[in-house]
Amino acid sequence: MITHDHLPSIGLGVSQIMGYGVLYYAYAILLPEMADPLGLTLAGIFGVLSLALFFGEFLSPVAGMLTDRYGGRYVMTGGALAAGLATMAIGFVEGRSSLFAAVLILEAAAMFVLYSVAFASVARLDLSVTPQRSITIITLFGGVASTIFWPLTLALYEAVDWRMTWMILGAVYLVICVPLHWVCLSGPERDPRGESATPQDWPELTGLARRKGMFWMVASFIFSGYLMGAVMTLWVTNVQDLGHSVALAALAGAVIGPFKTVGRFLELLVSRNLYPLNTYWLSLGLMMTGFLTILTVGFTVPGILLAAALYGMGDGIKTIARGTLPLALFGHKGYGARLGWINSASMAANASAPFAFAFLTQTYGGWVSFAAMTVVLSIAVLASFFIPDARKSQETSSYDPA
Repeated sequence: MITHDHLPSIGLGVSQIMGYGVLYYAYAILLPEMADPLGLTLAGIFGVLSLALFFGEFLSPVAGMLTDRYGGRYVMTGGALAAGLATMAIGFVEGRSSLFAAVLILEAAAMFVLYSVAFASVARLDLSVTPQRSITIITLFGGVASTIFWPLTLALYEAVDWRMTWMILGAVYLVICVPLHWVCLSGPERDPRGESATPQDWPELTGLARRKGMFWMVASFIFSGYLMGAVMTLWVTNVQDLGHSVALAALAGAVIGPFKTVGRFLELLVSRNLYPLNTYWLSLGLMMTGFLTILTVGFTVPGILLAAALYGMGDGIKTIARGTLPLALFGHKGYGARLGWINSASMAANASAPFAFAFLTQTYGGWVSFAAMTVVLSIAVLASFFIPDARKSQETSSYDPA
């Protein structure tokens, strides 16, 4: 049953649809169309995006620490204002330098409005709903961002042009997200110096296991996250290169969103009993199955649609795990800052993904680009097996051989 305490996570869920749709998914449709008018190659324009992503991500820890200290209301409202204006500014760029400046500001602002800060913001509120459940609800909404915004952005581009499309997207983002963040995060907050308002479901890692867990978790997050920017920005181009039309490529991309929501809904049903590390393994397994499907039968219409569905389910569940696994392994205290540092390390390393995979696509084709993504995901799977299970670590540490 939906209660008043569910409203903040529902509101933030809506803002994530707008955030990922406008601040990330629009690139996949618009950047390839902007390359020629701005005198850039496909790899060149995605290289600009990669540089902006790299520098923008360094503000993620700042956003997390500000959220821990002041709560998410001011952080996310200010971030939404900056993000909307920066999105509109892309419509006025004239070359490489102005494009880099606009996208850099946009990606810096994004660090204050997307999942990491949304998770930390709702965890700060004094609610009867557990942070784990609120995180799942937020991600349920965000899963449809690609479903809405890839077709919508394509329709806007075909109706007007890329410049006007960026301005419309930015204006709509401002109108919806600025007041939404201000209202949905207006509730009472916990004492930031206190411990979690809700009991921890899982024991925390301690000592050497804690350091080992952080290292291997971040390593796995880096490699599994390396795909995010590549898929969001190059899915349409790569699927076209497999022999499909742009309309079918956008349709297949739109399939990803609903199946993210399907995966997250299934996680919501079993999350009371499923340890977050097992959740993460499930997500990686589904994503890997999706990429293997692309490589084997992705040239067919049923194959690419099935691949999109499998990848979408895995990626949807992975987003939840990126919020709940650090909470389960390391606890509630300093959660926002911790997510910020993890996100910064992951995304700074991953900022080269759009350029790297665009280069592979441009040089060797979409199939090779997807194959490289599969190799990267395999490394993430391998690293995940070294993450300690806090429940077993607790049992080991409490064992006294005497």
